[in-house]
Amino acid sequence: MAHDLGIRRRIHGPGFGNGRVVVAANAGRLVGGVAARLSRLAWLLTAGLGLFGPGRGWAVEPMRYIYDAPESATDQRYLYQWTILKTALDKTVPQHGPFALQPSEPMTEKRQKSELMDATGKLTVMYLGTTPDMEKGLIPIRIPVDKNLGGYCVLLIRQENQKRFDAVSSLEDLRQFKYGLGQGWIDVDILHANQFQVVTASCYDCLFEMMENRRSDAALRAAVEVIDEFELRKAAMPDISIETGLIVYYPMPMYFWFSKSDEGRRLAARAEAGMRLMIADGTYDKIFTQFQDAKIQRLRLKERRIFRLNNPLLGPETPLADKQLWFDPATYRASP
Repeated sequence: MAHDLGIRRRIHGPGFGNGRVVVAANAGRLVGGVAARLSRLAWLLTAGLGLFGPGRGWAVEPMRYIYDAPESATDQRYLYQWTILKTALDKTVPQHGPFALQPSEPMTEKRQKSELMDATGKLTVMYLGTTPDMEKGLIPIRIPVDKNLGGYCVLLIRQENQKRFDAVSSLEDLRQFKYGLGQGWIDVDILHANQFQVVTASCYDCLFEMMENRRSDAALRAAVEVIDEFELRKAAMPDISIETGLIVYYPMPMYFWFSKSDEGRRLAARAEAGMRLMIADGTYDKIFTQFQDAKIQRLRLKERRIFRLNNPLLGPETPLADKQLWFDPATYRASP
């Protein structure tokens, strides 16, 4: 199976597999020591074992949350997302009973959406960004799982261009550059809607090769992606660097999605109840801090200048007014 290539890109194109970015190939590459603290959970998830709630001794059938399988026993790219979901389900055992969180066979994004749309039972939960078609055909939990940290984009550039980016003072200045993105990514539509120049890549590594070979001026990467991508490539591409002063921001919430069936509604209602309990008791913020704080601090997100773009693809249902659901560098405080 082709590698997943982007945790925040939602529509894959040729050569992009599931359309998600490789964040870490193994536990040792995860930022902030998360792998060591959560290694047992990571092993259970990636080994393909169902995780049952504390009510496993009950006679009732567990509620089954079947998610897209990791590609290998060391594939922990979505450990944060499934940790959020598992914790939410743990918190709802007294009300809803036991659950099973288990992997499916590996699927492309297209097939994942198809299985959920058709409510086949082969996949019962999906992690993906919102689009009008998704909103019409599936049930979302409208809580951005990563607090939209992925909407804060940092640039990978050639070192020689840092002075050019230092001189940027407006969106019009930013529009003078060419930005590398993947074919079929919704980000392309968002940037085009904001009159940005985009060069599309037909493969994941091509994003970085285009920038290194001067076909693009920058690779537009999410804050949750860029550090690992840079660390994995800096030896082979010594001329690239992480741009030091800018953020290109647009709201791009990533949700858990469920089928529009009775069972899908039941699964969604339980997961949402648990996630809201986590928000209320601080558990959500603690897990976010464990996984994301090291990246936030290393990138100095609070100190960067933010240039905000519109996302015309967002529907009116997007909970933009609920500030506790959204990461903001200006107000972020690490949870103790």
